[in-house]
Amino acid sequence: GAKALASALEGNAALKTLNLFRNNIGPEGATAIGEALRGNGVLHTLYIGTNKVGDEGAKAIGGALAVNEVLKNINLRDNSLGDEGKGVIRDAVSGREG
Repeated sequence: GAKALASALEGNAALKTLNLFRNNIGPEGATAIGEALRGNGVLHTLYIGTNKVGDEGAKAIGGALAVNEVLKNINLRDNSLGDEGKGVIRDAVSGREG
């Protein structure tokens, strides 16, 4: 599921908004999506709330946010993030506009 979607995101040249709300992608799926977001230059909005990504998934997404300057809106609500995951996301977006 999420791994196949991540593969499609890597080559995406048109999709600007992606809603994955409540798809149970978990940390493994979030990690795959995070890797795909590193090289995606089109997607500007990602809804990934209520997916149980946890701190592991948040770290992967945070790593992508640190290098992806196109993604401006992300919803990570209700993902069981602990202090570590929240910190990685906060640090990745600190000082960004959008």
